[in-house]
Formats: sequence, structure tokens, C-alpha cells
Amino acid sequence: MPVDVAALLQELDVLVTAGPSRSSWLLRTPDGAAFELEPTTPAEHLNAAQVRIDASRRIDGHSPLLHVGRIATAGVVGRAEAGEIDILTAKPIRLIHAGRIYEAAPAPSPRQPPRHTGKPAWVRWALQRYLLLTPTPSRQPVIAESLGTSQQSVSRSAQSMQSLVIDMGDGLFAPDRAQLLDRWRNEYPGPGGQEFGWYGLDAATKHVEAVVGLATQLEIHTLVSGDVAADKIAPWKLPMQGRVYVTEPIDLADEGFVPVPLDEANLVTCVPRDPTLWRLVPSQENYSESDDLPIADAAIVYWDLLMGGDQDSEEAAQQVSRLLTGDQR
Repeated sequence: MPVDVAALLQELDVLVTAGPSRSSWLLRTPDGAAFELEPTTPAEHLNAAQVRIDASRRIDGHSPLLHVGRIATAGVVGRAEAGEIDILTAKPIRLIHAGRIYEAAPAPSPRQPPRHTGKPAWVRWALQRYLLLTPTPSRQPVIAESLGTSQQSVSRSAQSMQSLVIDMGDGLFAPDRAQLLDRWRNEYPGPGGQEFGWYGLDAATKHVEAVVGLATQLEIHTLVSGDVAADKIAPWKLPMQGRVYVTEPIDLADEGFVPVPLDEANLVTCVPRDPTLWRLVPSQENYSESDDLPIADAAIVYWDLLMGGDQDSEEAAQQVSRLLTGDQR
């Protein structure tokens, strides 16, 4: 993956403005220090040889060089800590200038899904989602048809939630959807399944559109969740990562994506284990590229945001939760 110098500096809360020459930048660090540097072309491996190459290629002879690399050798880091050179690395995200080290704050730990043993209660969890998504009473035969199960299964699931679900005579109803959302979130282990990490150079929404377009051609069903879905139903944060559920694996290598580990991906496709994901959304039989994106139900979007692990995602999840609970604040 390419090293994005501006993005790395942003992670470090370093303000960047244009320098006096066409090749230099003015940087201001969180401690108030300001200095001018000329960033080099990012290298994959910042070693002594690369530092010499950078020096031979410099454009502006007046501004000190900022040597940029994905990783740096211990020798290069030692020279930077001694104040001999300035470096910026991606792994770890770190700026060393004049011997001063600036590092990104540790990322918050992602939430861990609830642990579940035994046979997954897909019907019960799907019923909880159904009642969160439907603020009016629904008859059991209608719910059973929507979930692709039997009325008896719906009835058993409802009985296991007597404190949260009541029969209004004309159908099942959740009088306190906020409490039901808490119950579902604390029980649901997630969609599960097999995940595939990808990296692309476009914005997250463009990535998702590309996946959905290709999947449509291949007659593979898709559901968009995470950041991009949240931006569609309850805008709050700029989408940073795409997440698309698919009915079968899809190869994106010919679409400009590179397969990467999940913790480095800005696009994730997933073949979910939960069979009910496809039950609570409109049919995609007539989906075409000219239509809007096929969005997963709001409860799944909420869950994926919560599991995202960053502060912005958690705040975005709270916006989606208001759709589910009817909170109009």
C-alpha cells in the first residue's frame, strides 16, 4: 500500500501548510513547535542507503529533508533520535524531528462481540431486530414469513423475551425499544462468517459502489453496512472503511484492489454466517447500478459501527440507535 504523508501527519495532529518553496511544507506539532521540511518520496524501507538516495534527489537545498518510509531500520531511527535526520514512518506512525519523537495516540481497542456457546439463536436475534425495525405491532404469521421461519419458532422466541415483548392482540410489540436494543446488542455474536480484507485508493463510498456493481454483474447479492451505510441512513462521520456482505466470495483483484490483512483494509467483504441478514431488507432481484446502494438493516449497521473500535464510529452508532429506538433528540 502507498504511504500517504499527509494522512500520517494528520494522525499525529500535525498541522500542514505550504512552505515558502514549492517543495517544502510548514509543520506545526501539537506542542506548538513549527518548522519547515521538504518531504521525500515515500519509501517502503527507510534504511541508510535510502537516506543517501533521498539526499541526492533533494529539490530545495535550503529546507531540511523529512525522510518518509513505511518502516525504518534501527540505525535510521537512532540517527533521527540523535537529531541527525528527520523521519516520518507509517509502522509505527511516528515523526522524529530534531530528536523529538511525536507518536500517534494508541488506537482504542475494538469491542469484542458477546461470547455465545451452543446453537446460534438466529431466529430470536432476528425477531429482536424485526421488532426494533417495526415500531407498530406485527402478527406472528407476518413475522414468520419475513424471517423465513415457522410461526411456532417466532412464538417460542417471543416467549423467551416476555419482559421485552408483549402481544397486543393485533401483533407483537416492543414497548421499550431502547431496552430491547440493549438486550440484542448484549446477546448477538455478530453476523460471523468469512471476511476478506482489501485495500484501494478511492474513497470508501466509491469502493463500495465498485463491489456492488461487480457483484450485480455476477448475480451475487450484497448488503452495505458500516461507515458507508451509516452515512446513508444517519449521516454523522466521513466514511473511512467500506463493509459489504456478499452471498459468496468475490475476487476484487482485477478491480484495482489489493488483498491485505483485515487490520490494514479499507474495504472488507464478508460472507455472513447469520442467514437472517438477507431477510429484513427489500429484495434485490430488481437491483441495478442506477439504484441506490442496498443497505443492511439499521440494527446490523449499528452493530458493525460499534465493533469498529474508533470513537467516531461509536458516535455514529449512537445516531443509528436513535432510528431504532425512536429517540428524536
